Amino acid sequence: MSWAPQIYDLTRPMNHDTLVALAGKLAVGDGPVKDLAFSWLRSWERGDNGAQCEWTLNDHFGTHLDAPSHIVRGAATVDRIELSRVFGEAVVIDCSFARGRGLTGDDFGRAGPEVRPDDIVLVYSAEQPGTPDEYLLNQTYVTPSGAEWLVEHRVRTIGVEPFGFEHVYDGICVRECYRPEVEDPWPAHRICLSAGIYIIEGLTNLEPLLGRRVRFAGLPLRMPESSGSPIRAIAWDDVA
Repeated sequence: MSWAPQIYDLTRPMNHDTLVALAGKLAVGDGPVKDLAFSWLRSWERGDNGAQCEWTLNDHFGTHLDAPSHIVRGAATVDRIELSRVFGEAVVIDCSFARGRGLTGDDFGRAGPEVRPDDIVLVYSAEQPGTPDEYLLNQTYVTPSGAEWLVEHRVRTIGVEPFGFEHVYDGICVRECYRPEVEDPWPAHRICLSAGIYIIEGLTNLEPLLGRRVRFAGLPLRMPESSGSPIRAIAWDDVA
């Protein structure tokens, strides 16, 4: 008998609409979140004998993986991560009760089902899409206490729906975290990534999987020295 599981695609399209949905006004005009550039090198429509295009994009575009080097100086870049940490058994937990605020360790403990050691944890927060006219001030995010809880429970990877594991507008626009004099700019990122817990951001379509254990894969491109990579995140049923 052939193996034909139902596949759940948890990946957002790589286009401008996705960037606005994830980043709101930060993705508009000369905002700090940069758009995808797409152009045809060859196309059937213009009479070429084949189709080929060119992309220019940020390594944290859309549904993507943060490698440890994104926040931790000298840590592994995306081509040197352990692929076994982004492939395997996952649990989809419901944190929608905390939508629009920081997720703490107590919140993760309250959310069901139970998180086990070595789980890939996918967090449903019922995130609402952004618009070109508004900043996402009510983004759900993970606090340092939430990150410490994940380390204590020895998870492999944590995946979230928002564009940022931490509050994007606060970090970029309020605290200006990328200025070199800012110490510990993204503490929840640092706590997880320095402990070898990878971070996936920008997931979608988690609601049908709420409360379930599934198989998951979110493999990045093997781009040397990159701090992250878009991924194709999928889940399927194959857990007893």
